[in-house]
Amino acid sequence: MSTAQARMRPEDLAVYLVTDTEQCGGPGGVVETVRRALAGGATLVQLRDPHASDEEFVRLGLELADVLTGSGVPLIVDDRVHLVDEIGADGVHVGQSDMPPAQARAVLGPDAVIGWSVTNEAELDATLALPEGTIDYLGLGPMRATASKPGHADPLGMARLARLARRSPWPTCAIGGVTSRDAAALKASGVDGMAVISAICGTDDPEAATRELTEAWARAPRIANVLSIAGSDPSGGAGIQADLKAFSANGAYGMCVLTALTAQNTRGVSDVHPVPLDFVRAQLDDIVSDVRVDAVKIGMLASAALADTVGEYLAGPFADLPVVLDPVMVATSGDRLLDADATGAVRALMPLADVITPNLPEAAVLLDLPEARTLDDLRDQARRLVAAGARGVYVKGGHLDAGATRTERVSGAPDDTHEGRLATDVLILDGQEHVLTAPFIETRNTHGTGCSLSSALAALRPQRTDWVETARDAKAWLTGAIAAADTLQVGGGHGPIHHFHALWDR
Repeated sequence: MSTAQARMRPEDLAVYLVTDTEQCGGPGGVVETVRRALAGGATLVQLRDPHASDEEFVRLGLELADVLTGSGVPLIVDDRVHLVDEIGADGVHVGQSDMPPAQARAVLGPDAVIGWSVTNEAELDATLALPEGTIDYLGLGPMRATASKPGHADPLGMARLARLARRSPWPTCAIGGVTSRDAAALKASGVDGMAVISAICGTDDPEAATRELTEAWARAPRIANVLSIAGSDPSGGAGIQADLKAFSANGAYGMCVLTALTAQNTRGVSDVHPVPLDFVRAQLDDIVSDVRVDAVKIGMLASAALADTVGEYLAGPFADLPVVLDPVMVATSGDRLLDADATGAVRALMPLADVITPNLPEAAVLLDLPEARTLDDLRDQARRLVAAGARGVYVKGGHLDAGATRTERVSGAPDDTHEGRLATDVLILDGQEHVLTAPFIETRNTHGTGCSLSSALAALRPQRTDWVETARDAKAWLTGAIAAADTLQVGGGHGPIHHFHALWDR
């Protein structure tokens, strides 16, 4: 047993190579793949070959141990606890159908590294009950279905995997179809590393493939920094105040550039004071010059000049970032928040944002059409916004006509079905239409729903693999925030949603 790697550190899991003898072209190919992956920055190696005899497994393990000598990179054996000492490996990784981790600990002693696979919430619950010191890290997955592990558990997806990682007191790595493109989302979600098979073993140049993974992980932020450019709501339910709450509730660090001060409460808006344009620029310039920005949400812009100014930054320093544009025009109370001459300037921003998030009145204003009343109207207006230049559209249909009571599939619901009225939104991205539904919550406390949804999208996009997954998770979070809104007691009008419903004990 090596003493250099007594127990597992989170950084050891960053780029975790799991070998596959067939993909590597035989045992000799495994040794060469590991040698080249080590040169590319691999941080941990697991010897996995379920088809090898014990004798073949030991012979290959001894060769890998020799390759890794002096590198500081741990060697982990898959499943075969009884061969760890003979190989001189640092520990073992066991799955749910293998030797229980407590038994593996009893066999290997206190200094061995023991990894354990978790594929769902129930398995994590059972793992949390293990005695302290039983395991050292968790492998979470599969994130996606993969050919290298046929018949494995159902894919977790990024959101479930992230929830498991956040609950784990041990370092975690994700496995199952992981590529370098997933590094930012995984790291921002709290995972400590990427376990890969095909992404290295299945390539012509394992060193280059490993270096790509290593560099992607090094570049990825641990926590996303998300910027809101919007107005202030002194009652705390909408605007910048709601944005910062939504960022925090969805695992991101929030920043803000104020564009306008409003005098408002839950009953309505009594006055709007735009922030001078030079001061908006000063705020933006100071952020850009000092802080890494990972995503941008744009809310209330108030004037055409301000919209034009923000457009300069979207085409400049924010050009390659995820951008969510919430064309704030009408408050929940019905008050108009945008000058009439600014509507055209906001339209001009649509091609510069990844997704725009108008509600029904705002979509109507942008298109100069009557407000949508039916789902068909909503889908038509979403398509028209794309035709008008929007790259992606998320039209919020919370106030569509109720329609008949029915049972339908519901995005984000635990059992995927719901009987009754639905809150239905339409998302169009890359020419593909997605209808997102959730139970309609009967409450008057919906102040700030639009601000909060767009902010959740911006916060979650760096933590998810695509906009569709981002949108589904943002809608599920918002549904919970609306459902818990009545537990707050804020004002006598349209009260705020409960941004921290999943975090506060009620």
